[in-house]
Amino acid sequence: NFMQNSTIAKLLNEADKKLQWAEKEYNRPSEDVVEMSVCLSVKEVMNKYLKAFLLFHNITPDDSGALADLVTQCISVNEHFAEIDLSSVFCKNLNTENHGRYCLSNEKTKECFAVAKKTREMVMKEINLLIQTQ
Repeated sequence: NFMQNSTIAKLLNEADKKLQWAEKEYNRPSEDVVEMSVCLSVKEVMNKYLKAFLLFHNITPDDSGALADLVTQCISVNEHFAEIDLSSVFCKNLNTENHGRYCLSNEKTKECFAVAKKTREMVMKEINLLIQTQ
């Protein structure tokens, strides 16, 4: 179980560092912010948090690594994960000329952050509660 715990710790640590980097990047003067980079980072962060949550519950994360699949797996453990709104992270209304599913507006990037932070909060709360009751 030690290997699994170190994998979970590593995922959470990497996600936290990446989220801090993305937040620092996002808080730069707006003309300097690279939304695409922030957006991709946020997705990577969410991926790591969700995988850590699943591993914590002895569930092998879906091979696809797709956020929607990981959220679905998390919902099977805790229905509160249905509150994670992936529509803020994926952009459905953009055509391929505009980078397909990535949103490049500051407002959209802000929404992405909110979802990533909520994901972190849910994962950490669940993991901390379970560690305390063991």
